[in-house]
Amino acid sequence: MNLGIGQNIFHGLDRVSASDLYKPDILHTIYLGLFKHMMDWIEAFLKKHGRLQAFDEVWKALPPYPGFLVPKKAYREVTQWQGKEMRNLGRCILGVLAVALRQPGGAQAIPFKRALRCVRALVDFNMMAQYRSHTPDTIAYMEDYLDQFHRMKDIFLEFRVTKRTQAKVDKQRKEIRRQRALIRERVAPSQRRRMRDDDRDEEDELRMDMIHGESHFNFIKMHLLSHFCDHIRQFGNIPMYSTEIGELAHKTQIKEGWRQSNKNDAARQIVHSYGRQHAIRMRLLNLQSLKNRGADLSPDVLKHLDRTTSTVSPPVICRRILKGRRGDVSNIVDFSRISGVSLEIIYRELIRYSRHNLPIDHGLPEDHATLRSLPIELLTQLEVPVLTFQEADVYEIHRARSTGTLHFRNQGSRNDWVWVQAGTEEMYGALRGRLPAKLVALLKIRDPRSEDTVRRVAGVQLLTPVNSGRLSDLHGLVTVQMREDTRGFTIVDIGTILGLAHLIPEEDRRWLVNSRIDLRTFNEVY
Repeated sequence: MNLGIGQNIFHGLDRVSASDLYKPDILHTIYLGLFKHMMDWIEAFLKKHGRLQAFDEVWKALPPYPGFLVPKKAYREVTQWQGKEMRNLGRCILGVLAVALRQPGGAQAIPFKRALRCVRALVDFNMMAQYRSHTPDTIAYMEDYLDQFHRMKDIFLEFRVTKRTQAKVDKQRKEIRRQRALIRERVAPSQRRRMRDDDRDEEDELRMDMIHGESHFNFIKMHLLSHFCDHIRQFGNIPMYSTEIGELAHKTQIKEGWRQSNKNDAARQIVHSYGRQHAIRMRLLNLQSLKNRGADLSPDVLKHLDRTTSTVSPPVICRRILKGRRGDVSNIVDFSRISGVSLEIIYRELIRYSRHNLPIDHGLPEDHATLRSLPIELLTQLEVPVLTFQEADVYEIHRARSTGTLHFRNQGSRNDWVWVQAGTEEMYGALRGRLPAKLVALLKIRDPRSEDTVRRVAGVQLLTPVNSGRLSDLHGLVTVQMREDTRGFTIVDIGTILGLAHLIPEEDRRWLVNSRIDLRTFNEVY
C-alpha cells in the first residue's frame, strides 16, 4: 500500500515531524479494526464449513476469570460489539476457534490449519503489543507474528468480497448458466446430470478466480499494523498512547457529571463541576508539597491533608486468605457426606499430604479414628494475590470459588479451575511444573495437640497434560485431560495454588489451556 503524507498545517511548525504525529492505537486499530474484520471473516468461514453451531456451543461454555466477561449468549446473538467486548473476544477467540475446528474432514485439513495459524498470529501480535516494556527479542517476535499473519490471511480473502465484485460474480454466473442451458438442450437426457455436476464445479472455480482477482486486504487499519514496531523503537510502549485512557475517563468526566446534574443545561454544569474538582485536587497537591518541604501550615490544613491526600494505596497482603465458612461441616465425616468423597480416600490423601509437606514432629495423626475426629472447617473462597505482569509490587487478587453443590449467586454451583505447583520447571513441558486442577474443597484442619496450629489445605482434581505438555503446532495451546489413575481427589497446601486457570472445554474429559487469557499466562505458558 503506497501511502504518503502531503502538505498540512503541521509542516510549518518547528521541531514537528508530521509523520511521527500518528500513534498506534490498540483500541481502534486492533480491537475495533482488525478483530472486528476478522470475526466477520471467521463467521463466514465457519458457516461455509458447517462449524458455526459448534463455535456457539463452545462460546457459551467459557468459564469465569478475573477481568473476563463470561458470555451469556451465543456469539451470533450478540448484537453490539464495542471495545470492551472485542477486548474480551481477543482473550479467548483462539481457543474457541481451535475447538470448533477440531477433527476436520479430508478437504478441510489445510483450510482449517491456515485459518488457525492466521488467527493465532494476529492474537499473539496483539498480546505482545500490550507489553509495557520491550526488548529487541519481543520486537522481533512481533515482526514475526505480523509476517505470519500476512502470509496466512489469504484463507479469508473470499470473504472480503465488495458489493461491486459480488455484482460481477452474479453477472458472470447468470451468463455461464445461460450458455450451459443452451448446450444441454442438444445432448441426451442421460448426459445432462453429469454435465450439470461438471458445470457446477467449473462455475465454482470461475467464481473463486474472480473473487481472488478482485478482492484485497488494502485498507488503512491493515497497513497501520506495520508501524507498531517502529513506534516502539522510537517512542516506547504502545499502551502509553492508547485512546482507551481518554475514553475510560468519560465515565467520571461525563457520565457521572450528567447523573449529578439537574439535567438543565447539563453541559455547563459538567464543565464547571469537573473544573472545580480539578482545581481542588491541584490545590491539595500543592499543599502536600509544601508540607513535605516543612512549610508552616495550620493544624486544620494538616489534619485535612492527612485525611484526604494520602496517595499511598493500602498494601496488598501477599498471602492467601480463606473466606466463606460453611456451617454444615465440623469433621471429616461431615465433609465426606457433603463432598461425596469416600472416607478411605480422604484418610489416604491426608496421610500423604502430612508425610510430604509437614515436619515429622508436627505431622497429622495417621490413625483413622483420630483423623475422623479432627475438627475441620469447610470454606468457599480462596483469595490469591497474583503479581501483575511486568510490575514489581502491584498485585491483583484472584478469588477462587468452591461451592460444592451449592448454588453461587442464584446460578449453578461453581468450582473454579486453578493452577497448582506440582513439580519443578522442567516438568510438564510448556506448563513448567504447574498443573491445572478443579477446586473441589477448601479446608482448615485444626491439630488437637496444638490449638494454634491450623493446616490450610485444598481438595483438587488434578489434570494431566497430553503429549507431555507440548504446544500444538496448529493453535499453540496445551491440551489437558482427566487423570486415568485412581487419584481423582488430591489434597494440597493452599500455598501451592498460584491463581486461577482458564480452560476451554474441547470434548469429554479434555480441555485446552487458554494461555491468551492474560499477559502473565501468555508469558509463562509457551
